[in-house]
Amino acid sequence: MTSTTRLVLIPSYNTGPRLLSTVQEALQYWAPVWVVVDGSTDGSEHPVQALAAADPRLRVLRLPRNRGKGAAIAFGVDAALAAGFTHALAMDSDGQHPANLIGQFMAISAEHPAAMILGRPIFGPEAPVARRQGRKLSVAMVRVEILGEGIDDPLFGFRVYPLAALQRAMRDTLWARGFDFDQEAIVRMFWAGTPTVNVPAPCRYLSKADGGVSHFNYLRDNVLLVWLQLRLLGQLSWRWPQILRLRRARRGALALLLLAAGLAAPSLRAAALTNPDPVISAADVRWAPILAQLGQAENRQSHFEERRYFPFRTGPVVLSGTVRISPAHGLSLEYQQPDYRMVIVDSDGLLMRDRSGRDHPVPNDPHLTQAVGAFVSILRFDQKQIEAQYILHGSQAGPDWRISLVPRQPGDWSAIVLNGNAAGLAGIELVRSKSLRIVIALSDHQSDVAFTAADLARYFRP
Repeated sequence: MTSTTRLVLIPSYNTGPRLLSTVQEALQYWAPVWVVVDGSTDGSEHPVQALAAADPRLRVLRLPRNRGKGAAIAFGVDAALAAGFTHALAMDSDGQHPANLIGQFMAISAEHPAAMILGRPIFGPEAPVARRQGRKLSVAMVRVEILGEGIDDPLFGFRVYPLAALQRAMRDTLWARGFDFDQEAIVRMFWAGTPTVNVPAPCRYLSKADGGVSHFNYLRDNVLLVWLQLRLLGQLSWRWPQILRLRRARRGALALLLLAAGLAAPSLRAAALTNPDPVISAADVRWAPILAQLGQAENRQSHFEERRYFPFRTGPVVLSGTVRISPAHGLSLEYQQPDYRMVIVDSDGLLMRDRSGRDHPVPNDPHLTQAVGAFVSILRFDQKQIEAQYILHGSQAGPDWRISLVPRQPGDWSAIVLNGNAAGLAGIELVRSKSLRIVIALSDHQSDVAFTAADLARYFRP
């Protein structure tokens, strides 16, 4: 595939014959490919330069002396931005990164242009146990430095970067020019507000006998990495309020972001319900009153408790607050516990608002926009729009009822389940997989609420 805005960037230093095979493999899946030769002295760049002379999809840049992986990538980033590129997928030159996933990572980047798309390595049995176990310390440290999750693996260099954000991060430090680049760059980008998308990526481990190349110096580079951790932890001592504000702003959007394609590994995608209830419609006299009640165009207000289930947690994350629905203005989720924030969802998209009333933009994302539109349709119960996208299944037991919305086309979730009774809607369950779902319980319903002008200004988009 060829792109005018995204390129593959390969830094290389004394990689030997592996460099040419890596470049050729990358060109099978993407163009253009740029190679930054970081002062190599083994002549490995010569066959690549010859290939570039015959193939316009390939460009070779050269640094006069070895300056380190981070410096080579920074040099390539500056040149790529000057040439009009917006994103680059960085991959190592030693053949261990999965070139066959370049297209998938670029597609996810196109769906989430503001985000860095980070590979999460899946090692085969040939990878040394010490290598796999040693990464756990770096993962633990980076979670301290960003005050939680968001970066699954800070060392795996197979990534797509928004170039402008990476350039700003590199200009913010005199370090991150050697083996410390991979972790420091993404931590600084995270601190600056760049979203992350983690994607699993099987990788090869090549020993020296297999032609693997490593320039890691045990003493020098371990000292560098220790200094990296101390440096980042030192900055965390004054950056932590900013990082917490960033996390709070993002947390309110998490429920919808989890429904966006690519924000969870493909292994988390679930198939449609295997044993759905019978198909229902408004023409069925048993369901017509319930569907009509759900579709009433009136202002409503309820308390809610939201439970978010994740595959990496043993118990749910519990949040609570008040939801307000206005057919004319959208809906507003005012979270009170565990901390305050407001999420406003309407036909214009998603808006975050803090306790002081300041609005915070949410990164533009086509799948998030789609999820927001579906969420609005469901809570307003726009039946015509819903039935165009979902098949409705339902069951009743006395005054209690359940309606499952199963997508007509495979997509971001396997089902959306509505639960209620004679009093109306009592809960919503958003199901991505067995271990990834969101359950919202509603109580203390108020119907036909008269929102004042002050209410509308406080709880909805101006």
